[in-house]
Amino acid sequence: MQKLIGYIGTYESPASPGIDCFSLDLETGRLSAPQRRFAVPDSKYLSLFDGVLAAPVRRDGRAGICLLDIDSPGDSPLGECLPEQSPACFVTQDERYVYTANYHEGNVLVYDKSGKTPRLARTISIAPGAGCHQILFTGDYMLVPCLLLDRVNIYDRSQNFAEAGAIPFEPGTGPRHGVFDRAGSRLFLVSELSNELFVYEWTDPTSVRLRGRTPILPQNFTSDPAPASAAIRLSADQRFLYVSTRFADVITVFALDGFQAAPIQQVGSGGVHPRDFVLTPDGNYLLAANRTQGGLACFRLDPESGKIGALCSSVPAPEAVSVVLAQDKRRNTTGAV
Repeated sequence: MQKLIGYIGTYESPASPGIDCFSLDLETGRLSAPQRRFAVPDSKYLSLFDGVLAAPVRRDGRAGICLLDIDSPGDSPLGECLPEQSPACFVTQDERYVYTANYHEGNVLVYDKSGKTPRLARTISIAPGAGCHQILFTGDYMLVPCLLLDRVNIYDRSQNFAEAGAIPFEPGTGPRHGVFDRAGSRLFLVSELSNELFVYEWTDPTSVRLRGRTPILPQNFTSDPAPASAAIRLSADQRFLYVSTRFADVITVFALDGFQAAPIQQVGSGGVHPRDFVLTPDGNYLLAANRTQGGLACFRLDPESGKIGALCSSVPAPEAVSVVLAQDKRRNTTGAV
């Protein structure tokens, strides 16, 4: 039986004091009940690289980053660094560095993880309350969507993170998350406040051209609270885009043709408040992390049409905020994670 191992990051609460681990049966789409794996408070966003999880952490009035070995039998961190006042809302990493975006403090922190304990290497201050919500890379450039400033800041890593430009938006747009295609020539970006999909042609920071702008929700759609689009994922074959929208509690599928993105399906997320979701590497499943109700929901995907099919299974996942998958498929003969 082939299974994929996954991890869920959560907001801290009595029902969710840390990071949970689960498995996905790749033949049936059945999820195992999540089990507590790491007792890391407020580990809301996760990044997995080369067997190491990077996650925000809050301890004793301080916040920062911790590193966790998924192959270790224990739950003690490999190391922590706590220079922040509040936990970051986004984490990503590469071979040497961990990068965090802090929504409230309005900054990006760069941690060097080459030693036994991560250390703060650089702070990029943008503005208090800037709403920094993600970090994404293309070539030497780092892009930071600043939701509350209605712009995406661009930095040049090869020039010690010097400012290299910005992508502006109309007031009230709220750029939140984006994804580049593999060639680095198309940038797809979702806005939280205006609930739109933007498609850009990217050459360099001085040549960013808007090629498409598409509403995510039907015209005149309303909800209370107002709908707020969140995560965006590109299929492995780069033919489809998927976007989650909280309070509408839907996932929208777009078919791509060059710089054109056409909505082809909109379905319920299997719960309430789909903060994040992932696509399995084989393109056969979509796993939605519903924060307030419905938990982790697994849907079958049709790789040919890109459309979302039947709900295969769902399991409780209180305060689920993010989900990551280990890319290696593991043989599991006991049924346990």
